[in-house]
Amino acid sequence: MLKGAVDYLLVKGSKLIVLDFKTRGYPTKEDTPGLYKNQLNVYNFLLRKNGYQTEDYAYLLFYHPESVDADCRVKFHAELVRMDISVKDGEELFRNALNVLAGEMPKPSENCKFCAWQQMKP
Repeated sequence: MLKGAVDYLLVKGSKLIVLDFKTRGYPTKEDTPGLYKNQLNVYNFLLRKNGYQTEDYAYLLFYHPESVDADCRVKFHAELVRMDISVKDGEELFRNALNVLAGEMPKPSENCKFCAWQQMKP
C-alpha cells in the first residue's frame, strides 16, 4: 500500500491540476523544483489510474521566511513554479518501486548516506 496526500487540487474544466506546497527555511535554488518532479509525476499517474483527468503540468508553491517583526509575525516569500509532468515517467517509477519491494533486499552502497546510517543501528 502506498499512502500520501496531494496538498491541493485545482480544477480546470474537466481536468485536475496538482498544487503542492513546500515550506523551506531558505530561498529555492535554480534546481530546487526539479527535486520534486518524481513526486508530481507519481501523483498524476495515480490520479489518472483512478479515473481522473489531469493536465500535463502541476504547480509547486514554495514558501520561506522573509522577515520577522517585533511582534514575532513572520512574513513569508511565496514563489509559484509551474512544472511539466510525465505520467509515463510516474508510472515507470511506481512500477520500479514495486519491483524493488517485491525483490531481494539490495546490498548497501558505499555512496549512500542512508545505508551507512542503517548499518550503524544496533
